[in-house]
Amino acid sequence: MMAPPYAMIRSGPMPAHNRRTQAERSLETTTSILEATLSCILDKGLINTSTTEVARRAGVSRGALLHHYPVKEALMAEALRMLLHREIAAADDRAKSVVEENIDVDQFIDFVWERFSGDLYMVSMEFVNASRTDPKIREALIPVATEFNEAYGRVWERVTGSGDDPETRMRQKIEITAIMCLARGMATQTIWREEPELFRETIDYWKRLLKLARDARDKGLNI
Repeated sequence: MMAPPYAMIRSGPMPAHNRRTQAERSLETTTSILEATLSCILDKGLINTSTTEVARRAGVSRGALLHHYPVKEALMAEALRMLLHREIAAADDRAKSVVEENIDVDQFIDFVWERFSGDLYMVSMEFVNASRTDPKIREALIPVATEFNEAYGRVWERVTGSGDDPETRMRQKIEITAIMCLARGMATQTIWREEPELFRETIDYWKRLLKLARDARDKGLNI
């Protein structure tokens, strides 16, 4: 007679391949906490985001949260770092498509506008506003923002072609800075202006200016 299914369950330790390591459990917990932090900031704003609410959303105790992030500034910095790392990965993947000629530079600029006019912008602006008046948050976030800007600059170099000379590198830095500032500025306007066609035309206008500048340089003109 065949034994019932429960009788076939082994007693004692589970096989090693079914057991998560401490590092894996810790990573799962911190990821849940950071995801909950970003969700709370998007819904309530940074000033109204509390560690109690974050812990509730993450499904962990407040003590567990404080074990990983003893101070709020550290939690905010790591949440922003995770968000920006994801954005860089997405941008790098899109840059690869440009290099492989699956999309062109104009489509990459469309991608930047799409990303900066969504949740990325809304969450990052909460950090900017908090940094303006809170020195501790500003100090914690400056390295994160610097890392993001430098990484996005490297992505743009992939899109437009790397240049070893200082003049080319500075031009590329100016180009991506202008694109990002344009996207951020227009994203601010979307909060109280429902004019998507105007914003689309503005992005297209910038694409034409960029192309004119590049064509002029190819002809030896200094503009």
